[in-house]
Amino acid sequence: MEQYQPILKRLEKTAKHYTNIAPENGQFLAILIRSIRAQNVLEVGTSNGYSAIWIAAALKETGGRLISLEFDPARAAEAQTHLQEVGLDDIVEVRVGNALDEIPKCDATFDLVFLDAEKDEYRRYLELVLPNIRLGGLIVADDTVTMRDEMPDYVEFVFNTPMLNSVDIPLDDGIILSYKTGD
Repeated sequence: MEQYQPILKRLEKTAKHYTNIAPENGQFLAILIRSIRAQNVLEVGTSNGYSAIWIAAALKETGGRLISLEFDPARAAEAQTHLQEVGLDDIVEVRVGNALDEIPKCDATFDLVFLDAEKDEYRRYLELVLPNIRLGGLIVADDTVTMRDEMPDYVEFVFNTPMLNSVDIPLDDGIILSYKTGD
């Protein structure tokens, strides 16, 4: 991860223009990816590529790949530029479009899914991708404390669906970590 620190530090300074995850959240995602030896990860909400760099750097160690979805073409292009700058573009596919349209086009089986886009769509994102998450796979939803009132249906779903075991983690703006236990 040391080789990626210069660009990560540079992108952290753009926080007033982008709502990037906190460095602690990036480290948390990287630890999860390494721990489960993830091969396929889906990120919903690329922004400028900050979180994608954290995820892709961990996936480089596991031999995995990332599909990252971004609605805004300009942000997707910026993310692609940042990934190229650090040499991670070969393991990341940045797709431009509405995640609700793009998720059904993903035919991979995912080990981990990271949700950090439109908060009021989290449940729909999860319902679309859930069949493609392997047993024992993880779902990480960001901003679940500070923006919880925008995702009540997601919170209700992950804590009351028998196939998911979920926990609130008070990291930065909050994370809900869910583990897929069965179909």
